[in-house]
Parts: sequence; structure tokens; C-alpha cells
Amino acid sequence: MVTKQVIKTLYKQFKRPPKTPDELNIALLFDYAMDNHGIFIDENNLYIGSVDPSSPFATIELKRVHEIVEFEKVIAIVLPTSIVFLNKENSDVHIHLRLDDDEPTMWQRIKSAVKGA
Repeated sequence: MVTKQVIKTLYKQFKRPPKTPDELNIALLFDYAMDNHGIFIDENNLYIGSVDPSSPFATIELKRVHEIVEFEKVIAIVLPTSIVFLNKENSDVHIHLRLDDDEPTMWQRIKSAVKGA
């Protein structure tokens, strides 16, 4: 099950993309999401057919993908400020957007430290 803590861990664990998209576990998408989500990949982009074409998540640049992770019922595509969850059993898609208040920025921490002094 994907909880808030698991999501937080994904962002923390996969802060940076791999050196090349070849290092991503793209096979997971073809094993579990191709039929339900109309996955297509070219040299630079990942296309998700189950996402509305007007959505910014319908086409994702591979260089922006930090990791692809398998869970029991979903495949997670970890991006810098969001995670796309593709259901393995149907065409449901859920997107988590990382909000600024999830983790304070360096500037926010400095301001907080100065205020407390």
C-alpha cells in the first residue's frame, strides 16, 4: 500500500534522475502497464495513453524521470515534483503533486532559525 510516508520516501530516495534513461526500469511499464495504459516510448519521451492528452502528464520527458518503482497494485513513475501512479489491473491513474509545504526549502529553514534566535 502506498502511504504518505512511502511517497515521502520515494521523493527522498530518488532525488536525482539516473545518468541515462537506460538505467530506468522501463521493463516494468511494459510488463504491467502497457495494455491498460497505452504506454509508448520513443527516444526522448514516455507517452501514457490513459492520461488525458491535454494533461502535462500525458507525455513525460525520459530525462525528467527519476525512477520507476513497482508496488503490489501500482507502478510509480517518480518525477522531481510529482509521482504518477499507474494501476496494474485497470486504466486508473493517480498523480501525487509535491507541495512546497511538504518539506521546507533551505530559505524557509534559515528564516525559521533566525526567527527562533
